[in-house]
Amino acid sequence: MAGTTIVGDSQNSTATERNNARLVVRDGAGILHVVYYDNGIIHSFSNDNAGTWSLPQRITDIGRNPAIAMDGDDELHLVYKAGGITAYDIVHRSYDGTWSEETVVTNSPQVPVSRPVLAVDSVGDLHCIWQRSGYGSTPNSEVWYRKRTAGNWGAAMNVSNTYAASEYPTVAVGAADNVHVFWKDSGENISNPKMVLYRKYTVGSGWDAGTTNVSGTTGNGSSATMDPCAVLDSQGDIHLVWKDFQPGNKEIFYKKCTDGVWDETPLNLSETDEASDRPSISVDGNDNLTVAWAEKTDGIRYDVFVREYSQAGETWSTATNISNTPGSNSRYPNVPAVTGSDFICIWTEGNNFPYDIFCWYDGTVSAVGDTEIPVPSTRATLLPNHPNPFNPSTTVSFDLPNDAMVSLAIYDASGGLIKTLVAGRRGAGINSTTWHGRDDKGKAVGSGVYFSCLTVNGMRDVRKMVLLK
Repeated sequence: MAGTTIVGDSQNSTATERNNARLVVRDGAGILHVVYYDNGIIHSFSNDNAGTWSLPQRITDIGRNPAIAMDGDDELHLVYKAGGITAYDIVHRSYDGTWSEETVVTNSPQVPVSRPVLAVDSVGDLHCIWQRSGYGSTPNSEVWYRKRTAGNWGAAMNVSNTYAASEYPTVAVGAADNVHVFWKDSGENISNPKMVLYRKYTVGSGWDAGTTNVSGTTGNGSSATMDPCAVLDSQGDIHLVWKDFQPGNKEIFYKKCTDGVWDETPLNLSETDEASDRPSISVDGNDNLTVAWAEKTDGIRYDVFVREYSQAGETWSTATNISNTPGSNSRYPNVPAVTGSDFICIWTEGNNFPYDIFCWYDGTVSAVGDTEIPVPSTRATLLPNHPNPFNPSTTVSFDLPNDAMVSLAIYDASGGLIKTLVAGRRGAGINSTTWHGRDDKGKAVGSGVYFSCLTVNGMRDVRKMVLLK
């Protein structure tokens, strides 16, 4: 069963600037946690596999670039850039039902930092990397790393060691607890072709002496080679995706590393010749892969596409458009590093402020043949509207387990409120109302994609509908 829900809204830019930081994780109890930012950092959770989401909790009023990771004790760890755009600190907080106070990870007076990424190993140690602006004789950016063991942060170090632009880092830690760091780099000269560089920390041996150019970029010096994102499977193989300009257009590429040997030729995952960017990759318990990215579909706006790799069949699926919102931008997709049997993807939706955070989920259901086994509902459920597509009207229904205060509203694809259908207490059972394709002022709306949003006890349920005239 698949569907789309709204996680929350924002008053400014949302999600993250690049998709190499994880914004969604699942704890041992199956609860999903999502963080995103506008002017500050926001947290929301779902205990029904993304069907509905809690009311967003603002963790801090000023902050950017969040990243989260879950340790083996189900403690959620968060790092973010404290302050505004030109902030000088990365801070850490943890969550076990309440958020801890901030602990400073970096303290770089007069040296701005950004884009922290976080990973956790098998013993609960945290591995944080971030981008640090240049200074003095090193005018360009660097990638720095710091490890937290037993609650204490160790010494910070520069892992990039070049003298040009080292940006957009990502980190992955596998079962052996070795640390794998990737970033976009231009080597020793800012005008050099950009590439994705790789450096590894091996337990018992330390950091590699040098770096490896895994993208093999031979471009023209543009900034199009960027956005690396990586995971490790149960066999220790590394799976890397990034955006590159190699074919003369911005496309999404994939490479695999087995026993220290990288694929010679990358695989182009993009669906069309339109521009693609912001890839994010996940792996499940059977070593199957899922890659999500944003790709232009009309020459102007983006949709979110997904491709899956079957380990058993050793094949990639065709690309699927999971956002499919004509007239609206779907950007910055983000997936968990590790998934179970259910795939989750969040992204930023909308053309102008404010934006929404959308979530697409694809879960398994118990079945006999093609018949689903029904499970008694313990939460309010928004049912599919009928007919859909529709013209001029459609019936919207919802099922309440108990009497409750209900808000049922219609939004357009950019997140703007169109029509409030229900606002008040309703009785248990199935309730229905009709939307006649008009806004709150009685004006008929145009053809397009709309979303019905049910809110009960702080939890949301969202369904897509299409008006065709």
